[in-house]
Amino acid sequence: MAAGKPHRFDTLVRVRSLQENQQAQALASVRRHIATVERQRKAIQQEQQRVLREAGDRSRRVFDAMDVRRYYEYERYLARLAVEKDASLQELRRVEEERRLELDKAIKRRRMVERMQERDAMAWAQQRQRDEQKRTDEAAVGQAAQRRERGAS
Repeated sequence: MAAGKPHRFDTLVRVRSLQENQQAQALASVRRHIATVERQRKAIQQEQQRVLREAGDRSRRVFDAMDVRRYYEYERYLARLAVEKDASLQELRRVEEERRLELDKAIKRRRMVERMQERDAMAWAQQRQRDEQKRTDEAAVGQAAQRRERGAS
């Protein structure tokens, strides 16, 4: 018989599927982290806008230089935080791309094993069919020989 058992690739397919799932989970984790950082960045921007509006209102209504200065210092602090979040987002997007490429590789490796499994199963089925045909032919030849022997006697 050709090509061993039809189930010999099952374990490898399961392993490759697990690896693919791990890569997908890693990518999903990075994407969740990106979403969190983007929400934080948006909150920082909204707070910056609120602080600037409040500082502008205070400077127009009652001009207390210390209060206005504190608002602007706070706004600069928020601006630094926003820059840090932007840098963090860039790094996370780079990691996301790496994880996406790793997931693509894992998917390709799993598909490759699945194709090997399919080819092996087809080869095994063809060999079984040839063996069955061979047995059928041998049985037919044997029966024909027995008929000839009976007819000759």
